[in-house]
Amino acid sequence: MVPGPVQPGPMAQPQPQPVQPQPVQQQPVPQPPQPVHPGQPQPVPQPPVPGPGPQAFPAAAQPAQPAAPWQQQGGFPPPAAPSGTPDWEALAERNAHAAKRGRRLKLIGAVTAVVVVVAAAGGGYWFYKHKSGNDTKTTQNTASVTPTGPSTGPSTTSSAPPAKGIDSPPTVGSLPAKAGAAPLNLGADAKPGTMAGFSGQVLKLPSGQDSFASTAAAVVDVNKSFTVSARVLVDLPNGNRSAVSQGDGQYYSYALGRANNNGHDQWYFKVQVPGGGSAIAWSKGDATVNQWVLLTGVYDDPSGQLTLYVNGAPQSSAKSAGVQPSGTNSLQVGRLSSNSQWADPWHGAVADIQLWSQVLPEADIVKIVAGPSSPPSVPPVGAWLSGG
Repeated sequence: MVPGPVQPGPMAQPQPQPVQPQPVQQQPVPQPPQPVHPGQPQPVPQPPVPGPGPQAFPAAAQPAQPAAPWQQQGGFPPPAAPSGTPDWEALAERNAHAAKRGRRLKLIGAVTAVVVVVAAAGGGYWFYKHKSGNDTKTTQNTASVTPTGPSTGPSTTSSAPPAKGIDSPPTVGSLPAKAGAAPLNLGADAKPGTMAGFSGQVLKLPSGQDSFASTAAAVVDVNKSFTVSARVLVDLPNGNRSAVSQGDGQYYSYALGRANNNGHDQWYFKVQVPGGGSAIAWSKGDATVNQWVLLTGVYDDPSGQLTLYVNGAPQSSAKSAGVQPSGTNSLQVGRLSSNSQWADPWHGAVADIQLWSQVLPEADIVKIVAGPSSPPSVPPVGAWLSGG
């Protein structure tokens, strides 16, 4: 029996086998190119899939990927993408390169800007220092050629506060100077006039707050040698009396007058010592009352010696370590400053007041006794109420 043609029967369909569940990783789906924003992280480009065309570099081996769903289920692969689909991975790679280039350009621009700013700042600082140095040199040179001369008044560049004297009653008039430019300003009770025993004008002082006369400024510099002289008459037998002094600060600088010394009223010439205390040269005998006497005090700064003369005759000397300035150092007639108060008011009359900015020789001191007929060889720097 010849076998006839075999009719094809139905093909057995493969039965799906149970598949053990495994972790399935989704394949990245190509996305259209996104706009590139400089400075933002970009996706890491994937190497292109090998194809028929030439490649610049061989594709790197890819790790084994889990089976796709259609493979796991025994189906057919999905249809191939049309040939006109863009190469998204190549585009992503180009975008990444463009982003890197943009970042590099930004970095270069920022560094350049910083360098420019730093250079500008450095140049400005150099110019400022150079200009400041020149200005300083100019100022110093200008100061060095500024002419300086003897001062005619208080310094205006000193940082020390101006000297201020203790309060004094107001003055009501003045007496012109016979030598020098400073007038004597008179208190209300100080009366110019005449008196027996002196041929010229005298200043009568009855004692009290308004019984005084003073200048507005110093007549001699107590930091140097000086001589002070005055004719005095006291009409009270006791009490401390100051005929002429200098200073309106806490204590006088120097004074000529009368005071008690060991129970005796004597003439004196005294100075205030820097740091406190006083040095006094006393007369040899007691002071007289209602009699004109010429008192002369001499201070020699180099030796620190002060000497009292009465009617041209030397009396005694004392040593002092300088003379303390006092307030405005103004000349005072009929009083002195003590413990920031006016004290020792004169009671009587004062005349023939003269001052020298040096040690007056004894020969000239004797000439003062004779009066205007035989003036000293050295003219005074200040004189008032001289005999006529």
